[in-house]
Amino acid sequence: MIKSLTFYLCNYMKRLLGILLFLFIVSDLRAQSDDYIQIPNYDFERWNNVDTKNEEPDSWHSFKTSTGPFHYLLMQQVERHTETRPGTKGKFSARIFSRSIVGITANGNLTNGRLNAGSMFPAGKKNNNYTQRDSEFCTEMNVIPDSLTVWVRLKTKDEKSYGRIMSYVHGDADFVCLTGGWEPYDMLCAQVEYEFPSTEWKRLSLPFKDYTHLCDEPRYILTSFTTNKRAGEGDAGDEMLVDDLYLIYNPSLQCSINNEQCSTDEVEIEYIIKGTMSPPNLNLPDNEVIVTISLDEDFKDYVEIGRKTTDISGTIKCKIPKAFIGKNCFVKVQTTNYPMEIIRKIRDF
Repeated sequence: MIKSLTFYLCNYMKRLLGILLFLFIVSDLRAQSDDYIQIPNYDFERWNNVDTKNEEPDSWHSFKTSTGPFHYLLMQQVERHTETRPGTKGKFSARIFSRSIVGITANGNLTNGRLNAGSMFPAGKKNNNYTQRDSEFCTEMNVIPDSLTVWVRLKTKDEKSYGRIMSYVHGDADFVCLTGGWEPYDMLCAQVEYEFPSTEWKRLSLPFKDYTHLCDEPRYILTSFTTNKRAGEGDAGDEMLVDDLYLIYNPSLQCSINNEQCSTDEVEIEYIIKGTMSPPNLNLPDNEVIVTISLDEDFKDYVEIGRKTTDISGTIKCKIPKAFIGKNCFVKVQTTNYPMEIIRKIRDF
């Protein structure tokens, strides 16, 4: 009777521990998903009002949805384009281009916020991009990414012309991106500002500069692309193609080894992956989690005992080769995209 009760309690505790472990992993994965926010339509595949003068990528905006007293003077300067970055599975990119309006060069401009045409002078302070909260002209963001990656192609008539990329993670305000600055000043959490000359397709990886000494409560991200770093400069016909933008959150790898619920020739590896794995704008294979075993910590000689294609946390149950049973062993868990590794010593078999 006592033996039966003990057996029942042991099985019950094992099932309970299994359920708790499952709930922990699911909860952790949900938290990861919530934390690693992307700007909607980052691949520029979805478009509104296609083949009209009001054509814009979904969740992105240009002059035809601008505000300000001079918005009626502005013309279409963004369109869906079938030339895409090398290696993409997508069909479209965004083309932004400059025009000459009443003798003034209007730079191509694309933002996930909203444009304001408040001045007749291109460099006027009232011409800006801004976050309009509680509307379609904003992107909520409660964390600070580590970097912004994007593919661009820029063609300008003047080789001295430079395109520009700006991205601001900011606090709870209708944040304004100005020529040479921003408002409110104390609402900036992190910033990317990058200028570049004419180029064929190129993947850029741009780290965010930390401004949390000004504001440490991120609420939104305001990102913009323009064909010239200076308002009103450049030439009509300058163009920038933008494709496959992706925010990167630096990844990390943890693992633990559960010997208690396994037989003497098996080991269960629990691995926890956080951050960005297998960025979709890199031409690389899907991430694999690989488990190897060795008798030496330097892994000069090793045997692979487990492999899984995944970007998320989980477990791998691995069979221990006979040659390693009864000896001191080390287990290495590796990821391939992004490359990381961690080594653990396991108990004698």
